[in-house]
Amino acid sequence: MRRSKSIYAVLAIAIILSILLTAAAGSGDPLFLDQAAADLMKRLFPESSYSFFNLIAELGDKLVIGIIVLLMIAWLAVKKRDVLGIIILVTAVGLGNEVSKWIKELVARERPAIGAMEASYSFPSGHAMVGLILYVFIACFIMKNVQSTRGKWWIGSAAAILILLIGLSRIAVHAHYFTDVLGGYTFGIIWSYVWLLIYEVLKERLAK
Repeated sequence: MRRSKSIYAVLAIAIILSILLTAAAGSGDPLFLDQAAADLMKRLFPESSYSFFNLIAELGDKLVIGIIVLLMIAWLAVKKRDVLGIIILVTAVGLGNEVSKWIKELVARERPAIGAMEASYSFPSGHAMVGLILYVFIACFIMKNVQSTRGKWWIGSAAAILILLIGLSRIAVHAHYFTDVLGGYTFGIIWSYVWLLIYEVLKERLAK
């Protein structure tokens, strides 16, 4: 993982936004961004599109994430023999899910009225946060084995589109507010950076 100024800038923005969004979500007051996003989604996506978005949302669901993690473990073990990568991946995704739950309980923001049947609180979106962590890790692991810049660009772009679609799906079906998803992204970026940095540092030390 390259430690460039752009990465530090994204990390700084994510930290600032996560603090602001947590404070806003915890206030209990209606947020203009959420209402504007909800109105826009209603205009853009009719109820007939919900089945598509529900299918996309499954890519951030616990069961599918668990299956994908197992596949990544198999790949890292058999093809790459990267035990450290397996440990970091499982820890980052597993603990990331628990941190998401902890923040939900701390903020205690109720779900949108239409999505009130969901059992957990609303902020941050677990699908957005844990989904981002998982697919960022997958992209980073795969890109390490790709030499061409174009290939890395396509992998990164595919991961970014998938992450965005998962977040969009949660707003489209009214399971989350826009700021829930944005909060999930900011916490996911911070969490991913921390664990990718740990992976990089430990791998360098083990190589010595």
